[in-house]
Amino acid sequence: MKKQRPVNLDLTTISMPASAKASIFHRVTGVAFFFALTFVIWAWSESLSSAEGFEFVKSLFSGFIAKFIAWGTLSVLAYHLIGGIRHIIMDMGHWEELESGNLSAKVAMALGVVAAILAGVWIWF
Repeated sequence: MKKQRPVNLDLTTISMPASAKASIFHRVTGVAFFFALTFVIWAWSESLSSAEGFEFVKSLFSGFIAKFIAWGTLSVLAYHLIGGIRHIIMDMGHWEELESGNLSAKVAMALGVVAAILAGVWIWF
């Protein structure tokens, strides 16, 4: 027997709570940080290979693209760390209710924005 059920393929009409958005963003920043680490590990490796390699990496970090990559890396690290702390606290049995979970998600996302701004100020100024 064929079941008739509603199918909603328009993702813009789905309203997710803040806790769902924070959880998804935590996963996305984890993946982004994994790929950003390739740049970080390469820079460390190159800078430790020789004095010339260190000077090359040092000169590379004076450019806009490298600073943007560093800012992005720090931003995703900061939010992933904040979101991870939130998840650990939830694993201990706190902030599991709808209201407190949504509030903690909003606070985590706001702290992530503040951390991204501070990282930008630190890198560019």
